Amino acid sequence: MRKIQTATRTTKFVVAAVVASIAFAGVYGFAASLGITSSGLGAGNAVVASCGTGITASYTTAYSATIPGYSVSQVNLASIPAACLSKAYRIQLTGTAGATVGSEVSGTLPASGTTASVATSGNVDASLVTGISVVVS
Repeated sequence: MRKIQTATRTTKFVVAAVVASIAFAGVYGFAASLGITSSGLGAGNAVVASCGTGITASYTTAYSATIPGYSVSQVNLASIPAACLSKAYRIQLTGTAGATVGSEVSGTLPASGTTASVATSGNVDASLVTGISVVVS
C-alpha cells in the first residue's frame, strides 16, 4: 500500500512540475514578445504620438558640481512629423525598472522645423537615466 501512495505523490509532483514549466515558458515567451510602437504600448520606453511616427529622442548632459557628475540638461527631439508641429508634449526621464527620474517636462512643439530641444528641470543625475518617455498629443 505504501508503494502506491509514494507513486501517487511522485506522479502528482511530476505533473505539477511539468505544468509549472509549461506555464512559465508561456508567460516568459509572451513577455519577450512585448514591444513598443506608436500604436500600442509594451515594456520599455518610446515616443508615442497621436499625430504620426518617427520622432526620436535623445538627451544632452552637462557637468554639475552639485551632483558631482553629469546631469541631463536637455532632451532633443528629432524627425518631428509636420502633423505633430504645435502639438503638446510631455517628457519623462526614466531609470531602472521604468521608475521616473526627475520631474516631468511639458510644453508645445515648435510651429515649424523637424527638431526641438527641451530644457529639463532640476538637476537630474545622468547616471540614473536609462530611458526617455515622450507623449505627443
